[in-house]
Amino acid sequence: MTVMPVLAKSDARQPRSGALQLATIALLLLVQACSGPPLKPWHTEKLTEEFTAAQAEDVQSFADYQQLEQRLFNQLEEKVYAEVETGPEYALVRYSAGSAADPQSKTPNWNHSFELTSEAPTGGVLLLHGMSDSPYSLRALAQTLNQRGYWVVGLRLPGHGTAPSGLKYVSPPDMIAAVRLAMAHLDATLGGGPVHIIGYSAGASLALDFALDAIEDTTLPVPVSL
Repeated sequence: MTVMPVLAKSDARQPRSGALQLATIALLLLVQACSGPPLKPWHTEKLTEEFTAAQAEDVQSFADYQQLEQRLFNQLEEKVYAEVETGPEYALVRYSAGSAADPQSKTPNWNHSFELTSEAPTGGVLLLHGMSDSPYSLRALAQTLNQRGYWVVGLRLPGHGTAPSGLKYVSPPDMIAAVRLAMAHLDATLGGGPVHIIGYSAGASLALDFALDAIEDTTLPVPVSL
């Protein structure tokens, strides 16, 4: 004979009590989030000079992409940097012009897309950074590969490297279109020579997506390696 356990009244109330505690914690977190400091310009401004998949017919070359990108960073200067105070007390504020954390005070600004050329390239390499990152994180790898004779392109994916608000408006098709543009540029530069893709996180997913598309689409260059 199997004896079924019987819950005491106090035990039966535990699930309801646990749910109430979770709801209370969620409410407190919501109140805390809504009562935080006001949003800054880099949270709210929408930068309209960003590349999108809809512009692929007009922005056809890597040079076109970089020209649009420069207009984007000019807009970042006007809408964000110009609205942020400067001075010693802002020395670590990312968008305070001239601060220790201001990438625009560095040469080059590795938040931009970059290209490291070679007179007699061993091959081409496209570098793709991760979500919410920028080409800055790939600069050391890019320089090392370039020293070994590779023609390297570090692509700033749309929505990245400017202000956090950019991530609100970017879509996967925008990033896919940018990768296709950069790969077409490398393929043309090397005259059909070997081109590799290196990416991590979201960049790795984009690299794999491109490689799978290139297997079926003969207009796309098939990367030699991922």
